[in-house]
Amino acid sequence: MYEKYWGLNEPPFTLTPDPRFLYMSKAHEDALMMMLYAVTRNKGAAMLSGDIGLGKTTISRKLIELLDPVTNRIVLIVNPILTPTQMLQEILHQLEITATSRNRQVLVQDLHKHLLNLYDKGRRCILMIDEAHLIRSSQTFEELRLLLNCQMNDQFLISLVLLGQTELRAKVSKVPALEQRLAVRHTLKPLDAQETGEMIEHRLRVAGFTGEKSPFTPDAIYQLHKFTKGTPRLSSQIADNALMVGMAKEAKIIDAYLMHDVITEYTGGAQ
Repeated sequence: MYEKYWGLNEPPFTLTPDPRFLYMSKAHEDALMMMLYAVTRNKGAAMLSGDIGLGKTTISRKLIELLDPVTNRIVLIVNPILTPTQMLQEILHQLEITATSRNRQVLVQDLHKHLLNLYDKGRRCILMIDEAHLIRSSQTFEELRLLLNCQMNDQFLISLVLLGQTELRAKVSKVPALEQRLAVRHTLKPLDAQETGEMIEHRLRVAGFTGEKSPFTPDAIYQLHKFTKGTPRLSSQIADNALMVGMAKEAKIIDAYLMHDVITEYTGGAQ
């Protein structure tokens, strides 16, 4: 809607987890490398946690993008509010395996047989569970732990990557058998003020902005970071609103005054 006004080819601040728009701060780079290390080195299980809106989902999509589809079969579960049996059924469904029973033991046998088949072909299964903090039952966590028993002498047949909000750590700690199997654990941190500005400019450039300077002034970025505390998702929401308001006001730049007005409007005057 405002793309032409600001010299863009597409919206720069959409909230979908498009890896093109992922700004690789040091924190995001570290998180991605740790998850990639866990998977490619066949460490079994890994966990990435952090507050809401920091970019965990986008990192998971970038991780999928980096993994070789020839040697890795990806199973991505984005709605993990499932019973242990439902979790097994969903994994089998994504692997295009027709479940022969609703019996848990039979489902496990079907999955293990398929994992062995993948292993014989030089492939492995990567199970990623986004929003894993939403898992309600410790029995489901235990089922995931039991999947790690699917292994040969030299490697795991399945890699497990859990991604979720901070409370995921507490939930996993209640299942010691799973917690002890997490070879890699990483916590994603917010952006600092400089990184927030770099993220805004990165997304603008990906969206086609070719100007010499970002339309967001340093003071506007300071106001933005002060309000969002370095949360990429919220920063993107506010920046998107600022571009819209800036166009409506026929502004040439997004300065601190305009940013203040946008934030005030966003919060309903409560800051």
